[in-house]
Amino acid sequence: MKKAFLVLALVATMFAAGQAQAQIIYAGYTPETFSSDNSSKNYQGFCVGFNTDFDLTKKLGVAVGAQFRMNMRSTKGLNGAVQTKDTQTIVDVPILLNYNFGINNRIDITPFVGPMLSLGITGNTNTKTYVGSIDSNWYGDNGYMRRFNLYGVLGANFSISDFNVFAGYRFGFLDLDKSDYVKMTTNGFFVGVGFEL
Repeated sequence: MKKAFLVLALVATMFAAGQAQAQIIYAGYTPETFSSDNSSKNYQGFCVGFNTDFDLTKKLGVAVGAQFRMNMRSTKGLNGAVQTKDTQTIVDVPILLNYNFGINNRIDITPFVGPMLSLGITGNTNTKTYVGSIDSNWYGDNGYMRRFNLYGVLGANFSISDFNVFAGYRFGFLDLDKSDYVKMTTNGFFVGVGFEL
């Protein structure tokens, strides 16, 4: 999976080196749900990123980009005696096929769909009690999670001149739990705004 991520990143770089039709920077709200066999956890999420659009035909195109994403979750137990904070940082590489429904010269509606490969950079749970605090790493030899995930992404972008508003949903296909007895997947919606450079 690591090799697949590197290959996809290389493809994105090769696209970016070509003749780009549009480049967009954006920020978004990206909450995520971690679902296992018997439970689920909801995380608040935020992202910043960019993408580069390439026209395949007059209406059909491909958007290639990269984004930095962060998931966060805090809980309290035993009347506040135990406080837990989860933090995860991720780099995503989406390659999305899109179709432009041009309303006029200034307004466009563009549905998109495609894969997004994700690499978990950091994952940590900090547990605080009256005695002290303990940090647990999600990844590595002693961690319980795999770093790599493959998403299916679908959504739509609405643009007025250089201003963009987008929304959609992402489905995680891979089991992220290292255990053979537990299956864990992730999914979530996203909304955001962007500006064409």
